Amino acid sequence: MTHGVLPGIIAIVNTKRKGSLAVGEAIAYFTKNENSVLIPVSDCDKYDLAIDRDGIIKRIQCKYSNDNEPSGAFIVDLRTFGGYREKTYYAKYLKDDFDLLFVYCSNGDKYLIPMEKILGKSHLALGVKSWNEYKC
Repeated sequence: MTHGVLPGIIAIVNTKRKGSLAVGEAIAYFTKNENSVLIPVSDCDKYDLAIDRDGIIKRIQCKYSNDNEPSGAFIVDLRTFGGYREKTYYAKYLKDDFDLLFVYCSNGDKYLIPMEKILGKSHLALGVKSWNEYKC
């Protein structure tokens, strides 16, 4: 399903595919920057991949955002979702869930944000000056 996609524009509907794209971009980014990339065998961890740089392991959560606000900001949801029998729950990330958040935006921008900067937040608005220092 392409929905009239123009060349060079990413139109992804499925959230799993969005997540896969973010992970792929993260793998490329970390590999280009001479990190060893480690991928968990299962998908039940709170992080999507890990990197090893000089023997130091960092766990990475990857997110994709195409939720562009009229202000130009990209909104990133920082909650996990689950459900059982027509009930949905939302939970914010905890400090031990991962070390770094990698965000890939549909305009090609990338951000690498330490967990301590997002702890307790339910969302981020990227593309505004307050987060520019974390742009890759």
